[in-house]
Amino acid sequence: MCREVCYTFRLPGFLLSLGYIFMLEGDYERGAALNEEAAALCREHGYKSHLDYALDNQGWAALLQGDHGRARTIYEESLMVSNELGDRMVASDSLEGMACISAAQGKALRAGRLFGAAEALHEAVGAVAYQLNPEEESWRQPYRATACSRLGEDSWEDALAQGRAMSMEEAIEYALSTQEHSATTPSSPTRHSSLFSAPEHPAGLTSREIEVLGLVAAGMTSARIARELYLSPRTVEAHITSIYHKIGVSSRAAATRFALEHNLA
Repeated sequence: MCREVCYTFRLPGFLLSLGYIFMLEGDYERGAALNEEAAALCREHGYKSHLDYALDNQGWAALLQGDHGRARTIYEESLMVSNELGDRMVASDSLEGMACISAAQGKALRAGRLFGAAEALHEAVGAVAYQLNPEEESWRQPYRATACSRLGEDSWEDALAQGRAMSMEEAIEYALSTQEHSATTPSSPTRHSSLFSAPEHPAGLTSREIEVLGLVAAGMTSARIARELYLSPRTVEAHITSIYHKIGVSSRAAATRFALEHNLA
């Protein structure tokens, strides 16, 4: 009916919800297609309140089909949108997806930290608002078990504690980072927190945004930056939009001036 009357405001929500039902039934390809349609409508009409949900669902569809590279790229965009909206529920879901990818890649410590960060956000949202059904639990459990087994019970609990000590912004920064922190586990919550304190960057830019800004200042196109950083062009554009907003500019030339003035290029 929404399609018949061209009522686009509610349509993305119906599409992403129906797509997720298909995913729960094991039809990941059809579920992904409906969520891609929902995300496209959100971008076209500026419906960000549904965009992070559609992206998160696409991330799980890609992960469940074994495409970890694509899943990571989609989760990165989902986390960026969730951070902008302050949406802890979707952020926690995408952090778990990133944790699963880390576990699959043998990065058990990173996986534990991300699972811990997601758990803290679950509790902040509330048990009633965030409850996984058995199918959703089954998506995550093999990865949790693999990472826990790799670390050992004590180190696993310590990794979870480190993640739980992060704020949402710190957890997202950590998930988006390409650098790994030391595997040495601190012994107190205070040291956990300081380990993950985000570096002080001008205008509140994240480490990834600093990286993108430097390449923009070097004269690279979005397509080349995407190839350089192994991101999708869409994710690069999302980073650039966020950078422009934070530093108060509207062009690459102005962004380049900012980068040069702050020794970022």
